[in-house]
Amino acid sequence: MFRALVLPALMALCLSLLAGGCGKPGTKVPVSEMTVRTDASGVQAVEVDVHSFYFKPSRIIVDRGKPVDVTLHFKSWFAPHNFTCHDPDAGISVSASKGFMSFGGTKHVRFTPTKAGEYEFFCHVDGHAKKGMKGTIVVR
Repeated sequence: MFRALVLPALMALCLSLLAGGCGKPGTKVPVSEMTVRTDASGVQAVEVDVHSFYFKPSRIIVDRGKPVDVTLHFKSWFAPHNFTCHDPDAGISVSASKGFMSFGGTKHVRFTPTKAGEYEFFCHVDGHAKKGMKGTIVVR
């Protein structure tokens, strides 16, 4: 009897989380900013939480000419997500993904920005960027 009641309820919950995207849209999340400091080895290291459907921080300020190491902590359980920033003229061309049902995880991307400016990063999965899953790398 217990199994007959709990299993369908658990499946319904899982399906509703999948259908709903497991999170609030990034358009409703305030911008969070981080100015990255250079560590003793000369690398600008920053940690970014990849949620559904937003990044935290969503605005990352770095210095030109110094390597940047971004540690991505994928926080969503079901939905696939991606971190992409592509502007080869500025020395930025990175992408890292987490697949469907991979239950979190951590990935690194590394680049050395060569030109000051603002560069958008985003999730290229489905319409996630349109839901607000994007941010800005500011190179000064």
